[in-house]
Amino acid sequence: MHGHRFFVLNYYDRGVGQIRFPRGRLDVAVGHVVLSVPGELHDTSGIEHMGGWVVEFIGDIFGHDTAAPPLLRAHADEAPWLAFARHGFGHAHAVVPTDDRATWERHFVRLEREVRDAAVGSHEAIRALMHLLLIDFSRLLAHAPAKGRSNKAPLVSEVFGVIERRFAEPGLSLTAIARAVGRSRSHVGHVLRSETGMTVLQWLTERRMAEARRRLQETDEDVAVIGERVGYLDPTYFARRFQHAHGMSARAYRRALH
Repeated sequence: MHGHRFFVLNYYDRGVGQIRFPRGRLDVAVGHVVLSVPGELHDTSGIEHMGGWVVEFIGDIFGHDTAAPPLLRAHADEAPWLAFARHGFGHAHAVVPTDDRATWERHFVRLEREVRDAAVGSHEAIRALMHLLLIDFSRLLAHAPAKGRSNKAPLVSEVFGVIERRFAEPGLSLTAIARAVGRSRSHVGHVLRSETGMTVLQWLTERRMAEARRRLQETDEDVAVIGERVGYLDPTYFARRFQHAHGMSARAYRRALH
């Protein structure tokens, strides 16, 4: 298992394989595209016989101090996963339709040429091409059946907003979140699970773990301090939660990043 400090987009144009994550595996084949967020641990030894393209969003290519461009937040109603993409957890996966694959591959070829030749205007061209890839990927997610638009999507975004503002509160619960959005516990729980495949408390844990990973990457804070700052006052409980979520301790995670 290893991780990166930046977003990585992988597109596969030949072969079949499998990517392993701490809590599962993802089968990939021709036409599949996977976006991994900063700090996500994964094992790619299962794709060593595949071919394709890798785009690493290193530095401030989009003029921001994070590798996540604003467009990953712009379409949260269409694809709820995008609302949390900037926080550095999880991965997104989609399949490019057969008729669109030639267009995707032309983008990669052009991008490679711009990087290699470093001609006049290459920086602007590279930025535009990378942005275009993410727009196309966002559209794939938005139209995926499991993540498509529905009349419940605004509530999903509201819940995400509450979690974003208050995830560090030690006592934050489903009851408190439901109260904040003016709905019942049962209704909020049902909508989140049906729309995203995860419960409210799973999303809360994911957000806390994302912030913990960020702090492990970007600071020298003690693990116990990090746990407290993401809502876990008991360092032993935080250690157990992190181990369960990542398959390794927080200290081992910090060592695994590069």
